Amino acid sequence: MKQAVSLRGADRAGTMLTRSSVLRGLFNRVFGTREAAWLVPLVAPYRWPLAMLFLLSLVAAGAALVPPYLTKLVIDRGLMAGDKHALVVFVVILFGVGLAALALGALNSLLHLRFSARLLKDLRRSAVDRILAQSPRWQAKQSIGELMSRLDGDAGEVQQFTFAVLVNGGGSLLRLVGGLVMLFVLAPKLALLALALAPVELLFFARARPVTQAKATEVRQARGVLASGLAETITGLSALRALNATGAAAKRIETRQQGLFAALMSAQMWNEVTRAVPMVLTALLRGAVFLVGGLAVIDGTMPLGSLIAFTAYLAFLIGPMQSLISLWHGQARMKAALDRLDRIMSAVPDVQDPVSPVPLTAGGGELVLAGVAYAPDGGVPLFENVSLIVPKGQKIRLCGPSGIGKTSLLSLLQRHDDPKAGTILLDGTDLRHLSLQDLRTVVALVPQKGHVFSGTVADNLCLGSSEATEEDMHAVLQFVELEDRFSGKGLETALGEGGLDLSGGERQRLCLARALLQPFQVLILDESLSEVDADRVARIMTRIDTRFGDRTRLVVTHGDAERYGTFDSELVLQAREVGV
Repeated sequence: MKQAVSLRGADRAGTMLTRSSVLRGLFNRVFGTREAAWLVPLVAPYRWPLAMLFLLSLVAAGAALVPPYLTKLVIDRGLMAGDKHALVVFVVILFGVGLAALALGALNSLLHLRFSARLLKDLRRSAVDRILAQSPRWQAKQSIGELMSRLDGDAGEVQQFTFAVLVNGGGSLLRLVGGLVMLFVLAPKLALLALALAPVELLFFARARPVTQAKATEVRQARGVLASGLAETITGLSALRALNATGAAAKRIETRQQGLFAALMSAQMWNEVTRAVPMVLTALLRGAVFLVGGLAVIDGTMPLGSLIAFTAYLAFLIGPMQSLISLWHGQARMKAALDRLDRIMSAVPDVQDPVSPVPLTAGGGELVLAGVAYAPDGGVPLFENVSLIVPKGQKIRLCGPSGIGKTSLLSLLQRHDDPKAGTILLDGTDLRHLSLQDLRTVVALVPQKGHVFSGTVADNLCLGSSEATEEDMHAVLQFVELEDRFSGKGLETALGEGGLDLSGGERQRLCLARALLQPFQVLILDESLSEVDADRVARIMTRIDTRFGDRTRLVVTHGDAERYGTFDSELVLQAREVGV
């Protein structure tokens, strides 16, 4: 409930923020128009924390400008003037200002961490929501490791830069302006000498930005390639062992690691160049200031305290200027991460919820397919002119050659995709008029390769039915003959990622049990018991037919169908048509 309120608040705040032409222009310029469209609503809920952090950074920057001038007063009016009282007063004030600056800095850091971590959480949550909204067809084109790299490293890079540009930029700008003003107050001629550094650094970083972005892109792509290889190797470990190909897999990972190492070394060498140039320029400037200022002190035209204070304020000019330039330069690295993350955030789902969904019909289950055609990726239709009526409570067998499109046809019933032509009705309502959550609650689909998640048996069973009681879960485990398998710790039995500590048949039965806990009206079994022995399949299907005889059941089988019991009718999927 709290999350729902937060998201609604984010929408309202995002609307408020996008009305501001200044902020919209800033985000469009810094992040890009398309990226700003999804980033602004995420930043919007933090407008007050950001304002507070911005204010704190300005106060801290202002407070930091005071100690150098107090140091000048300590030297010139205390030490050099021989005034003990003034010396004590200015030292006490200097100490108090230092403590205040320390406290402000600590508070700013803690608040920055608190709210930037929350923004990162929201950014990843939004990206995960976008991934969850995509179809299996979209997922099949993605690499798990590459997606993880974007959710982890790229999201973190974008979050860090977002807070830096909105918070740190203001404080750096104030320190820069304040330091420059104090330099002219203390020694105008020396201040002009200090200003000569700015255009040189700006010119250098202007030339360096494209190279930095290219280097950052290479590193992130190499990380994604390595992460993809690692994920694929781990998930396919059993197949690699069976093929005696673990050595080949290790060599492939080593090659990808070498690619990442080369990209990292190239990027680091360039980073050292971009660090060394401003450091050399700064050293030259400091040397020139000490030389010219020192001669002025020797000649008696400049007090010693003024020179010391000038060199301190020089840091306020150099540090913030380099910070702002680095922020501008860092935008190039951020853009490399942002472009990769945008491929997730700007992905348009193949199917979307209707604006005004139609309520479900209670106790239904009738399916009608009229002239349905399906063409993956808009190419040649996999099948077309599929027209059939499945009355409520019927048990239908769907069969046909492998690869003919049975799974694709069944996926349309849960709207993982929409048909190229024709309509599919559930109890007289077009599926496109139902909310996806309602539809996928009443149409339960159990695939051949069902996924078991890390956690307990109870965690897995509750995924599709959060209201299921322990009694319900024990009953459904007994229903699919898994009660004895988990007789030790029962529902609290821990399962590994992917359920690799279970046999193939046990995974299939656990996934079936999970679906049977849903309040379904239509049950789809897509070769869901293909790895279970025939006698057990016959017993389980008999229980399903007895317990759920009033529900519509669609069963995909290959070969021997007798073990699934009797069917009311059989559908044979052929090339581009369905025969009944």
